[in-house]
Amino acid sequence: MNIIEKIENISDKPKVVTIGNFDGIHKGHQSLIKKTQEISHTESLESVIFTFDMLPEEIFKQSHFQRIYNNKQKFDYIKLHEINTILSINFNDIKDFSASFFCEEILIKKLLTKYLIIGKNFKFGKGREGDINKLYEYHNAGDFHLIIPELEKYDNEHISSTRVRKLIKDGKFSDVKNCLGREYMLRGIVTTGEQLGRKLGYPTANISLDYDHPLDGVYLSKICVDGIFYYGLASVGNKPTYNGREKILEVFILDFNQDIYNKEVEVYFLDFIRKQIKFDSQDELIKQMNEDHKYAIINSKNYGI
Repeated sequence: MNIIEKIENISDKPKVVTIGNFDGIHKGHQSLIKKTQEISHTESLESVIFTFDMLPEEIFKQSHFQRIYNNKQKFDYIKLHEINTILSINFNDIKDFSASFFCEEILIKKLLTKYLIIGKNFKFGKGREGDINKLYEYHNAGDFHLIIPELEKYDNEHISSTRVRKLIKDGKFSDVKNCLGREYMLRGIVTTGEQLGRKLGYPTANISLDYDHPLDGVYLSKICVDGIFYYGLASVGNKPTYNGREKILEVFILDFNQDIYNKEVEVYFLDFIRKQIKFDSQDELIKQMNEDHKYAIINSKNYGI
């Protein structure tokens, strides 16, 4: 699979294209990607996922926007669908294009789009002026075939990245799993931290995060180290008891004493335990951490590894 960052570098092959942020690669995204791959195979076309390295919400500095995944993880999930090309561009490069210009100069002339697979809520062009009615003009003119799959649902509601973010924020990880088709997981490198956890009796693996994710609290988790799973307590926040500023991910791994600095690990979020709160003393914090530990030992049995 090719990952291309400039439209100018795209191939001159005819293509089947789907467009979107694809943050989360949830079941709705998977439906678009699978349809793109199917048509690519049957029509002998290049399959292209057209997405963005920085999402529009980040470009326009939408307040409190949080990523589900970083780009690498997003690409890894796309790779599972045997797509030929990911076109991941800077949204600034196209944000001022009119809907007509985008269709005529980008989709038709640059990408040589023969099939466009899109969700019915798709908006595009400067000021989000374009919609599926605009795309149908080109479909009806024979410029490309427009295909709009039915939106995927879970529990009688449409699956969207916005919905998934709220479910993660609310700690409803069973529902998140049903929307994503997989457990929610973040991947990262274990780095050296302040070692506060060690002083408190709970040494943690500190994992750097590229983005702000819709997590804040303490979670029952499992962590994958060198292909082996362990249970743990994941904490995401800014250490309010110590007036921290940076939001970090820390994991206390149960029954584990290996040196894993600089290793890439995967942290799966299974169950929400509590919000991050500021304790009046270190002793109060340790008392609560003891309770969290007991919770993890008892409830980890529900998620047998």
